[in-house]
This record gives sequence, C-alpha cells and structure tokens, in this order.
Amino acid sequence: MAVTLIRATILYITIIFLMRLMGKRQIGELQPSELVVTILLSEIASIPMQDNRVPVLHSIVALFALVAYEIFSSVIGLKSNKIRSVIQGHPVIVIRDGKIDMKALKKLRMSVNDLMSLLRQKDVFDVSVVSYAIFETNGKISVLPKPENRNSTAKDLGIMPADDGMPFAVVCDGKIVEDAVEQSQIEPDKIKKFILSSKIPLDEILIMTVGKDGIIFLARKDAEN
Repeated sequence: MAVTLIRATILYITIIFLMRLMGKRQIGELQPSELVVTILLSEIASIPMQDNRVPVLHSIVALFALVAYEIFSSVIGLKSNKIRSVIQGHPVIVIRDGKIDMKALKKLRMSVNDLMSLLRQKDVFDVSVVSYAIFETNGKISVLPKPENRNSTAKDLGIMPADDGMPFAVVCDGKIVEDAVEQSQIEPDKIKKFILSSKIPLDEILIMTVGKDGIIFLARKDAEN
C-alpha cells in the first residue's frame, strides 16, 4: 500500500510539473496535438499506479519524451506556418454576412444544429445578425456581429472615460498575495497601514483589493465560516 502511494505521489508531482512546463494554454484551450499529449500523459501515468511491477522511471521517461515532442512541435510551428497548419489545422469561416457556408460545415463534419448550439453559447440566436463566425482550431467559435448589432462603445458615443485600471486582490482568505502587491505598484506599507486602521485582523479578511486610483475595498469573512 505504501509503495503504491509513493509511486502515485511521484507521478502526480511529475504530471503537475509537465503541465506547467507545457504552459497555461494547455489547461484552458487545447489544440489537437495538445489534447493527444494530455490523453497520453494520463494513460502512461496510470500504468505504474495500477501495476507495481512496472518501473516508475520508465513511465517518467516516457512522460518527459511526450512533453519534449510537444514543445518541439510548438517551436517548429512558430517558425513555419505550413507545419503549424498540419499539426493544428487552421480556422474555418462558417458564416459570412449572415449566411451559413454549408461547404465549410461539411468540411468540418458539423451539422447546422451543432453550429447553432455553439452560437447560442455566444448569446447569438439569429444567424442573420452575424457578420462572420469562425470555427477555431481549438474547437471554439468566434463571432463578429454586424455593425448595427454590436454593442455601443464609449468611442461610438464620443466619450473618453478615465482609465481606472484593474483592481488587484492583495489579500485573499487572510493571506497577503505578494505577487498582487508587487503588480499593484502600491507601497506594501500603505496596505499594511490600511489593514491596521481597519481594526480587522489579517486572518479575518476575506478579500482586499487595491485599484489604480488607490481606492481600497475590503470584505471580512463571514463569522459563521
């Protein structure tokens, strides 16, 4: 039992390291080659956990080899559009000026119902309001509404609002987030002074954000929690 636990721990740490090595996009938006590697990683990692006779080192070598292939293909893809197109495919326009391109759908082996389902996920229920819809290589769809159906912007209205920047969560669940403090470009002493002036212990702060304009928001943890 202990041997199995140790082997599982080693493989878990290895997989986490390799996923980080492959980059954050691997988690959120999988390209075809990345999906294949992810599936193979899980399959290879499961073998030594199910069979203690299989050396863990053999699986670790195979895992590193797969990730090395993926990183190598990504580097090559950055230098060659043709190779990237072969490995990842290319985006396909499925709607032009409110009209569905049936040839494109057949090429993708996608039905109109599939297309409508993807559009609804983008809050689009009427094809006629779409200027372009593009099926991306990661399986998602990008939609550009026609000009008259797009949301008005401040520029359209002739308004130039002030840039308030992005608030940074400098305290989360009772702990100071050092990276956020650094990115906020606010002096750490100012944050600490505000916490002291609030008379709320640090470990009782649920979240504290600091904006570009220096405005601070603080929320205390629920007493029942």
